[in-house]
Amino acid sequence: MKILANDGISESGKNKLEEYGFDVDLTKVSQEQLVDYINNNSVSGLLVRSATQVRKDIIDNCKSLKIIGRGGVGMDNIDVEYAKSKGIDVINTPAASSKSVAELVFSHLFGCVRFLHESNRSMPLDGDSKFKDLKKAYAKGSELSGKTIGIIGFGRIGQEVAKIGIGIGMNVIFYDKFNKEANLKLDFFDGQNISFKLSSSSFENLLKDSDFISVHIPASDKYLLDSNEFSNEGWSWSS
Repeated sequence: MKILANDGISESGKNKLEEYGFDVDLTKVSQEQLVDYINNNSVSGLLVRSATQVRKDIIDNCKSLKIIGRGGVGMDNIDVEYAKSKGIDVINTPAASSKSVAELVFSHLFGCVRFLHESNRSMPLDGDSKFKDLKKAYAKGSELSGKTIGIIGFGRIGQEVAKIGIGIGMNVIFYDKFNKEANLKLDFFDGQNISFKLSSSSFENLLKDSDFISVHIPASDKYLLDSNEFSNEGWSWSS
């Protein structure tokens, strides 16, 4: 069975597939040439990340295609239900990047509350002439410990964000349409663990009580946080 990893794949992933007898093709094929390439090379499995779009044109015109795999969580770039209706299996890796995304959330949070995104640009440019002014401006950082983080969407990624937040001393609240309660277990390097039980807040209270908000829900055509949510008339934001 030939598999085209059109958006790339790790060496370990390639090796594991080959151990099971799959022929892995790492060619990067443009979107316009994808149908011809799949047909000319009898590709049975198409692995993508977020760049390649797997729409009806590919599904209808690639008769050799048996499975579509998404290396990641969201499958917005794949016509999932249509593919399934044509007998093509569609899979993804929902837990593969949860910890990485959660760590990225906090890398941004730490950077923003300490103005690293600004100071790392301004200091090299104007540090010689405006050092005291820049130092004063960027010295007003904030600690995350003791603050409240509101998490909208409490699936795998949202829960990993919560674990890091708890670990650094933040108060964690969440809102989720489907998960009303969650049991989190924090695992430590020495084998010890601590469990926490959290209950969903209302959307309104989360907006009102949060110092920081992290959103982890599928993409939508409708804005989740719009002018009403950001206005003083809508909700009273804590600082």
